[in-house]
Amino acid sequence: MRLVRIENVTSGMILGKDIYSCEGKILLAKGVTLTSHFIKRLQNLTMNEIYIEDEISRDIEIYDIIDERTRVIAKQTIYQVMQDLKVKKAIDFHGIQVAINRIVDELLSNRDIMINLTDLRSVDEYTFAHSVNVAVLSIVIGKALGYNELRLRDLGIAAILHDIGKTQIPNEILNKPGKLAEKEIEIMKNHTQFGYDILKDYDEISGLSRVGALLHHERIDGSGYPFGKKGDEISEFARIIAIADTYDAMTSNRVYKKRITPDKVIEYLISMGQHYYDYDMVRVFLNHLTVYPVGTIVKLNTKEHAIVIDNNCYTPTRPIVRLIRDTEGNYVSRFEEIDLQKKLNINIEEIVDE
Repeated sequence: MRLVRIENVTSGMILGKDIYSCEGKILLAKGVTLTSHFIKRLQNLTMNEIYIEDEISRDIEIYDIIDERTRVIAKQTIYQVMQDLKVKKAIDFHGIQVAINRIVDELLSNRDIMINLTDLRSVDEYTFAHSVNVAVLSIVIGKALGYNELRLRDLGIAAILHDIGKTQIPNEILNKPGKLAEKEIEIMKNHTQFGYDILKDYDEISGLSRVGALLHHERIDGSGYPFGKKGDEISEFARIIAIADTYDAMTSNRVYKKRITPDKVIEYLISMGQHYYDYDMVRVFLNHLTVYPVGTIVKLNTKEHAIVIDNNCYTPTRPIVRLIRDTEGNYVSRFEEIDLQKKLNINIEEIVDE
């Protein structure tokens, strides 16, 4: 299985992963042979990428760090919460608790977690799919920091609800395809305070969770908002959520920009770790990230193209790859697998889209 940009999908390809609606219904099932009609339907859903099964990616299994059904339930729940808030209905906090408890339980049951996020999302469902990913990533960091189960659940609540204030931001600003004007940016910045104002009305939500959501755009050097807090003035939950929020936002396709590859986002987090983020937490986070996720196609310094089939835990920049294109760019007739940990003269130059 591998991830393919929608413009590169052709009739006859086999879908590798179920595609769900916002409400959790299967729109297109894994294993279906894609036709021009199905491809057009996916484009209309503003899907940028899908997983496919083909000869190049045979035998490659891509596992999410949480169960697919758990992810669907969490996305459904946060979607419904945001819909309810738009019409002034109360938050279904029990539903949020159930979703976070499932995520925490699954992550606690995994001894060694390497992050691989495989959720397929349309551009239109960015906000709530992003909320779920930020919760998952935050809990991974919290677990690595030694948080107990109760604290992980509070962190998860803060993370999944961190953007809840965006329900109070006009859609024309939220979904604007171009760059926001200065006045629009200032309106958008209000979402953290709006979120806190919503959450403070719920006694079931801890003070730690509320403050974590409020301060997730603060930055270590004081350049963030809403208060311009610095360093340890920023709550620990907020410092964790800031890293998870940035990573998922930058690696996601959005209305106004295309995603950045994980290796480039890792470079960004390292370079900005002393300025925007808690650098110790960034290091903890990076210990659980794969630089080149399984199923990623890469260009080697030999000018050949390869697909990542497995990762080496202690040398994340040197995975095991399967050669798929020769130096002339032609697909090879016989696949060769190379462990880059053992072939030190061969390096990955960049991630490529096919």
